[in-house]
Amino acid sequence: MDNPVWLAPLAGITVPALRRFHRRLGAGLAHTEMVSALGLAYRGKKTRELLTVLEGEGPLAAQLFGPDAPSLAEGARLTLAVHPFQALEINMACPMPKVARKGAGAALLERPDEAVRAVRSCAALGVPLWVKVRLLPGGAATATARFCEALLDAGAAFLLVHGRTPGQRYEGTADRDAVCALARLYPGLLGASGDLFTPEDARAYLEGGCASVLVARGLLKDPLLVPRILEELGFPLPLGGEGRRNPREALLELGDDLFLREGERTALLLAKRMVAGWFRGGHGAAERRHRAVLTRDWASLRKQIQEWPDREELDRPPRIEG
Repeated sequence: MDNPVWLAPLAGITVPALRRFHRRLGAGLAHTEMVSALGLAYRGKKTRELLTVLEGEGPLAAQLFGPDAPSLAEGARLTLAVHPFQALEINMACPMPKVARKGAGAALLERPDEAVRAVRSCAALGVPLWVKVRLLPGGAATATARFCEALLDAGAAFLLVHGRTPGQRYEGTADRDAVCALARLYPGLLGASGDLFTPEDARAYLEGGCASVLVARGLLKDPLLVPRILEELGFPLPLGGEGRRNPREALLELGDDLFLREGERTALLLAKRMVAGWFRGGHGAAERRHRAVLTRDWASLRKQIQEWPDREELDRPPRIEG
């Protein structure tokens, strides 16, 4: 991987076109959306489509969820039959009832023996096996450390820790100090997730001992967050930073991909989210955002994007005649 700034899995968001787009802007690695191991075993067409990979996406990790070792191992085997992903990842962090009440996601934190069996089964496939977890409840830092150590001993190659307990879901504030303390126990083996909205947040995690950071909801507020983090940390940007300075072509490519692969509704939804972040603060940005929000078809929005000025021109103060 080129750098430790990675794109997290986001349901309904990190579709193949958007993953490739953020790789173009510099993300060191991307994830698939969270994929049901049981859905793969039942040969679900929509589930299998979540494993679609476009040229230029790699490196790419496939994230799976399931209730037990047999289903996760079978899901992992079927996943690798679809595409030779660079890593497999088990989600033991999702707190949402539709996942946890079936024994998957964060529910595996309550069943450490089954979690260990799942890691052993999937690691035996020979592909680097990662696990995403959350902090155990009650401030039990020692218990979380024991759980992480058991996963590593069972064959996990890397852990990603979200700094909230399952009960918090996405409320409150992620405990950055707790995540960094765990990372220092296992140097080079633990990445961070949770409340990463600015380059300063990324720096704090990495300087605190984490080997990588996952960028998730922060991208919905600032689509250029990845290259801004890379600039802050001194990592080189791809294509000489062209995507950071003038994202027009990247956005057009993203929108076209989304239109062809996901449909016009998804193309409009995600492209409009990007618009707000890119043109925040520039001269005339509010008017352009307003026009984009009111647009009802991708062809019209595409034409607007083609007519937008470069980022440098937007940042230039308006010329006053007289």
